[in-house]
Amino acid sequence: MGEIAAATIFHQMAAGAKEPVYQAAFRNIGRDEGRHMAICMSLMERDYPKLDVSERSLITKQIRAGYLFLSAVLFEPPMEFWDLPEDFIPAQREGEAIARAAGFFIPEYEQKKENWRSAMLNLKGVLDRYNIPFPAIPEVGITGEEISDIDMDDIIPVF
Repeated sequence: MGEIAAATIFHQMAAGAKEPVYQAAFRNIGRDEGRHMAICMSLMERDYPKLDVSERSLITKQIRAGYLFLSAVLFEPPMEFWDLPEDFIPAQREGEAIARAAGFFIPEYEQKKENWRSAMLNLKGVLDRYNIPFPAIPEVGITGEEISDIDMDDIIPVF
């Protein structure tokens, strides 16, 4: 899901950047994220049909954990999950506005939210093929299995 969202965002940033160097950089990053997404999809297609039914709930929980973790980078960090100061989101939005004025294209809040929603729904379509329950992602309007017991120990860092 992170690769789906990242590929979308970086392609948008390339298309909307005012400076040619940013356009080229984000286009290359978007291409790389697209490759990562293809690798992930290939691994899922290879491995998910072999999953034991008992392992499916772990994937559901990891999708929710991944959403909470990656939202800090690709959307906005959920304040109830991250231990952030109260003024973090306003400061982040102000920093994004400054970056936009400098020639970066950073999607506005609603576009970032829609990117996440689309990425989640794309992933849900894949998981549905393998009868893996999808977690509720209420932050972007997606219903599903309620997962409420996520903490930092549930995050599987990939970098």
